[in-house]
Amino acid sequence: MFREDESRPGAFQANASMVQAGFFCWEISTGEVSCDPVTLALHGMPESGPSDIASFLAAVHESDLANVRDALGLIAESCGNYQIEYRVTSGDGRHRSLEARGRVLPGADGLPARMVGVVMDTTAVHERHEAERRRLYERATRDRWMQELTAALAAAVTVKDIMTAAQAGLRTFGAGALAVIAPEGDGLSVVASCADGQGEDSLRVLDATVRTLVEESLDRRAPVLIGSADALISGYPHLAPLEQPARQAWAALPLTDSRGRVSSCLVSFPEPQEFLPEERALLVAAMGLLAQSLERAGMYESEHALATELQRGMLPRGPLTVPGVTIAARYQAATSGMWIGGDWYDAISLPDGGVALVIGDVQGHSVHAASLMGRLRTAVHAYANEGHPPAAVLERTNRLLAELNTDSDRALFATCCYLALTPSDGTLRVCRAGHPAPALITPRKPPRLLEVPGGLPLGIDRKERYPTTRLRITPGSVLALTTDGLLEAVNKDIDQGFERFLRGLRGAPTADLETLVDDLLAGTQKAHGLGDDVALLLARLNRPGRRS
Repeated sequence: MFREDESRPGAFQANASMVQAGFFCWEISTGEVSCDPVTLALHGMPESGPSDIASFLAAVHESDLANVRDALGLIAESCGNYQIEYRVTSGDGRHRSLEARGRVLPGADGLPARMVGVVMDTTAVHERHEAERRRLYERATRDRWMQELTAALAAAVTVKDIMTAAQAGLRTFGAGALAVIAPEGDGLSVVASCADGQGEDSLRVLDATVRTLVEESLDRRAPVLIGSADALISGYPHLAPLEQPARQAWAALPLTDSRGRVSSCLVSFPEPQEFLPEERALLVAAMGLLAQSLERAGMYESEHALATELQRGMLPRGPLTVPGVTIAARYQAATSGMWIGGDWYDAISLPDGGVALVIGDVQGHSVHAASLMGRLRTAVHAYANEGHPPAAVLERTNRLLAELNTDSDRALFATCCYLALTPSDGTLRVCRAGHPAPALITPRKPPRLLEVPGGLPLGIDRKERYPTTRLRITPGSVLALTTDGLLEAVNKDIDQGFERFLRGLRGAPTADLETLVDDLLAGTQKAHGLGDDVALLLARLNRPGRRS
């Protein structure tokens, strides 16, 4: 680099003290350079070497040569103080940083004639600056990674999500693999693990090295840090006869949960590590966050499994079978912990030989919502089995829910769509209580939503009446009922959700309905996140003579 020194004439200040320096004088017109042995040595030239500017330029590193030539061109145009920074390559191939400071003096004609000054070896200064720059960069990178890890762990719900977040930071921290290992009986077991994907995950298999370090960290209740393979053998001679480990450094850190149970997090590194105090503190803090997140995830998954089992216990058990109709249905829980929804579906054999297809959604996500869903499903089932028409079933269920909503703080409402189908002639009667309209897919025609006027959701007005829409469908036609969780799963836009739903139903008259319901749900699972639950029911009116 080159810059003009605008300080007072003759005032040169070195960038560092105790640097090697030599003197020079460059005759601009002839290119002749006179200098002391130190200057020649700094440029890798012998004391008896050439003394012209071209020889000095030949020693300049090729990456800096163009800048130095440009600087010399400017120096030859005006008098004043100048400074040039450049590198030369020593005989052993190393780069040496130099700094030339000088003053351009005029000749008799007043034009620039010669430059006199000093050359200083600033290699050590540059190395210190570069080391400091790297240290600051690494610290900033790790601080940023720590912030990102904290945010990711706070958002993660499952163990899988947590380990995915931890894996994203492995390379930033320089680690290659991580495993949480806990005592189990008389041995150890891997609770969770992740690796960088660039080789064997040595922490998935509890080899002698892993067991030794983990057991010591558990016994001592203190971190065990091994910076190299040599240090491992030195500290644990019994491991020497074993095969050379794939990893080169290890950190075993004890973790204690809120109930006092102790496990160990073993982090391995592909390269030797110094484990400086700052890095050690960051590693301990990161593993502490990981331990808290894993404990929280375990609680969430246990609660969610319990809640899901509770909810599934209120839904129909086994496949829905009705003579003359093929039915496929699914319930997909998309929430976490005890936050469960009130979506349900049902298929009820009616006294007149028909079938009632029902889908509903209780407001909110809670155990209360799920239990209320169970009561409503039971009520609809009972009223349908008594032989009531669709409107009467919804009106009775509406009055029941209105009577249950005596406590305004706990009052919940529900939507429902009830279809009564007579398989023998395709007669269909439809009633809606605030629920999305069902779709009809007729052979050789595009899917469409049925135009079915509806009433208020159940539980709002105990005197509400529900109109009935009557139509006839042809054999091979498919009826599709779903809850708004499926329609709003991607971007919360229900109109676009209906369009996606209808597109997914193309080909339903000839499709395998079990496969089709899975395909309809598969496109929403990633987008679903922690959103609403989904209930989905497809029913095809079979052609005469075809078994359901």
